[in-house]
Amino acid sequence: MSIRRGWEVEYENGSIINENQMEWRKLPKTDMVRVTLHFDGRRWDIHNKIAYIQKKKASVVPGVPDSFRVESRSIGYYEGNKKVWYTVDEFTGQMRMEVKEI
Repeated sequence: MSIRRGWEVEYENGSIINENQMEWRKLPKTDMVRVTLHFDGRRWDIHNKIAYIQKKKASVVPGVPDSFRVESRSIGYYEGNKKVWYTVDEFTGQMRMEVKEI
């Protein structure tokens, strides 16, 4: 099952889990071979890294639960003493790659 927006993880045994099926923090982190970020038919794949990461940036108007919206989605990985992030802006669809020292 393909998702329109969000992350997807593939494991060594071929099983695939996406963010509609499980929260990232509950995912088994071992044996991941691919993490993909989907956005309206486009996809960005990261393969064969030791440690993957993901995050979302969201906002809400206090007291108005229906105003909740995701502003950006990111996937990434650790490379030595750096974090490499791929972030897509939910409003523009623009992808940005960023490397941060940790």
